[in-house]
Amino acid sequence: MFLCYNSASMMPSGPYRGGGNGHLAPHPAVAINGHISEFTAADKYYTNGGVPKLRNGAWTNGGPQDHQSTLSRPRSAEVITANGNGTLPNGRHNASNGGGVLSRGPGGLHEDLEFPPAPRTLSKKKQIVWMRPHDMCARPQFRIAPPGTPLTARELPEPVGPGDPSLLAALGCLSQLPRLLERVVPPEQTFDAANGYCGMFKFRFWQWGKWIEVRVDDRLPTRGDRPAHLHCAQPDIFWAALLEKAYAKLYGGYSFLKYGTVGRALQDLTGAVVQSVPPSGPLLGGAVPRSTLLIAISGVEKETKRRRSGLLTEHPYCVTGLARVRANSTDSVTHGSGSSAGDTSLIRLRSPWIGGEWGGVWCGAWSERSWEWNALNERDRELLSSRSSNDCEFWMSVNEFLTRFVVIWLAHIGPDDWALEPGLHTRAPWRAALAVRQWRAGFNAGGPHRFIETTATNPQFRIRVPPGHPSKAHVVVAVAQKYECYRSRNYEDEEIGFTIYEVPPGMQRVTPQYVSEQMPLDFAPLSNLREIATFFALPAGDFVVMPHAAQHREGRFLLRIFADQHTDVWEVNEENLVIHNIAADFCDERTIDARILYKLRTRYPHEIDATQLQAILKAHGGTNRGFRGLGGINCGPSLELCRGMLALRDPALGGRLSIEHVPALIGLMRFWKAAFRRCGPSSSGTATLSRGIWASKVSSYCLRGLLWAGGATASNKVLEALVSRFTRNRQITLEGYLLSMARLHLAHERYHSLDAKAKASPLSLEEMILMTIYS
Repeated sequence: MFLCYNSASMMPSGPYRGGGNGHLAPHPAVAINGHISEFTAADKYYTNGGVPKLRNGAWTNGGPQDHQSTLSRPRSAEVITANGNGTLPNGRHNASNGGGVLSRGPGGLHEDLEFPPAPRTLSKKKQIVWMRPHDMCARPQFRIAPPGTPLTARELPEPVGPGDPSLLAALGCLSQLPRLLERVVPPEQTFDAANGYCGMFKFRFWQWGKWIEVRVDDRLPTRGDRPAHLHCAQPDIFWAALLEKAYAKLYGGYSFLKYGTVGRALQDLTGAVVQSVPPSGPLLGGAVPRSTLLIAISGVEKETKRRRSGLLTEHPYCVTGLARVRANSTDSVTHGSGSSAGDTSLIRLRSPWIGGEWGGVWCGAWSERSWEWNALNERDRELLSSRSSNDCEFWMSVNEFLTRFVVIWLAHIGPDDWALEPGLHTRAPWRAALAVRQWRAGFNAGGPHRFIETTATNPQFRIRVPPGHPSKAHVVVAVAQKYECYRSRNYEDEEIGFTIYEVPPGMQRVTPQYVSEQMPLDFAPLSNLREIATFFALPAGDFVVMPHAAQHREGRFLLRIFADQHTDVWEVNEENLVIHNIAADFCDERTIDARILYKLRTRYPHEIDATQLQAILKAHGGTNRGFRGLGGINCGPSLELCRGMLALRDPALGGRLSIEHVPALIGLMRFWKAAFRRCGPSSSGTATLSRGIWASKVSSYCLRGLLWAGGATASNKVLEALVSRFTRNRQITLEGYLLSMARLHLAHERYHSLDAKAKASPLSLEEMILMTIYS
C-alpha cells in the first residue's frame, strides 16, 4: 500500500510571520479603520447554515492599480483587537455584561447579588438545593492538571446529564488546547483559604471583539449532593460546574442555554470565526491544514446499525487529520498531495469521551480491527498509529464520514490565538484583518444589492489576491452585528449579510452604475444571525466586499477577513480634496461679472457683511441675469449660508467682505447650484426636485456624487459628518449642499493658510475639516 499523509501535523511547527505593510499577516491581527482593498472569489464552499454551492463570475482583466493600503497606515487604524494573551484592558471587567456585583455573606464568603440562588436562574422546576463545594465534599478542587497541560479524563465533564450540550461539545474540542481553555478558565483559582479562596470565581468569554470577565460565587444547584447540571467525572472537581454557572449568568439563566448552539459556544470560548456547513471533501482539504477547529456531529441511527458502527448518536467528534492510502506494488509510504483512482481518503476523528463506559469508538472500515487496517503493511500501520496520539482517536474513510455525519462546525482561529496555543503550531496560521464600522441611515445603510441606487453606499472593503501563487487563496469573510447576549434567545434583532463584486484593478469603488450593469460574484443573503461567515477559494484578482443590513437600518458591525496566503486588504476610501477655481475654469462670464460689480459699487459700500450679502442675492433673484436662480421672493440663501460664503473671502476674520469678491462668490454658487440640479429625479426616488430649486430635496445617499460634481472629494469620516450635520430625514436640500461645499472649501483654506509652525502640529486635514463642519 502507498500512503500519502495530509494532516495538520505535516505543517511547519515554528511561528509564522509574513507579509509587509498592507498585507494580511498571521501575527499579529491587524485592526483596520479606514480603507480595505480588493478581494476575489471564484469557488464558494459554504456559508452559514447553507447548502454548498459554486458560483463562477466573469473575470475581468485589468492592469495594475497603484494603491496604499490602510493596513500600512497606523494613524488611521482605530479599532479593536483583544489582547493576545486574553487579558482585559487595564485589568477591568465589564459589569454590564455579567461581571457581577458580589458582596460578602455572613460567613465571609462572596454572594452574587446579580445571579442569586433563585428559581428564575434554573432551567427546570425540580427540587434543587444550592450548595457550595465544601458542603458536597471535604476537599474540593478546582483543577488537578498543572497549567499548560491538557485536561485529564477525570477532569472532563461527563457527556450525560442535564448539562448544556453545546458548551460540553466546545469544552471537548478545547480539552487538548490548554492555553485557549486557560484563557477562559484561569487555572490559578483554588478552594484553599490559605491561597485566597473567598467564594468567588472568575471566567472570561469573548463577546463581539473583546474579552469580558464574568464573576460568580460558588453556590451551585445540586441534586443528590452533586451538581445538577454540568459536572466533572471526578466528584471533587468543580471547574466545569462553575464555568457553566458563569456562562448561564452571561445569558441570563440556565434556562436560556437551551437556545445556544455548538458554534455559539465555540465562539464565546475562543473568539473564532464560526460557521456551520454540511460535510464535504473539498472543505476538509482546505480547512484541516489550517488553524481551524472542526467539530462534526454524528447523525441519528437505528439501534442495531449504531451498535455495528460503534458511533454515539448526535455526538461531537473533532476532526484532527487527513490521510490518503494508495495501492502500490512497492508497498512504500511517502508524503504528498497527489491522488489517483485507487486512492482511499481517510479522516481522523477524536472525542475525549469515547472508549470505556461510554463507547463511541468506530468499528467499521479502517478501524484498528478491520480487514482494511490489517491489509496495510506494518510500516503504514505504524505511521497511522503514530498520528493517532491518544486512545480517543480513530480513522475512517472520508466517504463513510460524509454519510454518517450531518454537520460540521468550523472555528477559524485568529493569528493571535494561534501564537498563544502551542497545540496549534503544527497547523498553518491564518492571516487576519478586522474592522469595526457602523451603518448610518442616509449615509452608508444602502441595503442589499437589489437596491441599485443605494447599495453602493455601503462600506466597501477590497481584497486583492496577487498572481503567482500555484493554488487559489482560501479566504473567510465574516460579518457580525453588535449583540448583547444577556437574556438572548435563538434569534437576533436584525438581519445582516454581505455582497462580493469582482472589479477591474483600476476601479476605485463600486458605483450605482456598476451595480446596475454587473451581477455580484456572490452574496450572503440577509439573515437574523449574530454573525454570518462564508468560506471561499479565490483565484488571483480584485474583489469588493460590502457588508450590509436592511436598507436604512443603523447599527454597528465587526468585519473579519482571514486568508491563508499573501493577500492585500483595505477599506475603500477617498482623499479630502477640493478644486478651488473650478467655477472659473468652467464658466467664462467676465463681462457679466463686470456689469454686476458696477451696479454693486453704486448701491453698496466697499465692504459688506453677511446680512447685506443676503440682501444682494435676494433682491436681484428674479430680475437680474447675473443673480438668476440664487434668490427670489420668500426664498434664497439663508443668513447662515451667507456667513459661510463670506468666510471664504475673509482671511482676516473681520466679518466683512470686499464688494470686489461678490461676483466670484455668485459664480461659485451658480456652479454648485447647477451641479445640484444635474442630480435629477430618478425612478427609485433617490432624487426628487420640485419646482423651486431652494425647495428641492435630494437623497443624502447621493452626497458623494454631489461633492464630486461640485469639484470636491471627501473621506468616509468627513462624508458621514456632512450627512449628520446638513441632512434631515435622509434628504439634503440645496441649502444644505451649498453649506457643505462652503465648509469644505473653508476648511481647506484654513489648513493651507497655517504657518510652518502650526503645520508641525499633529492636526491633520481631516481633523481640520471635522472641526470646521461642526463650528
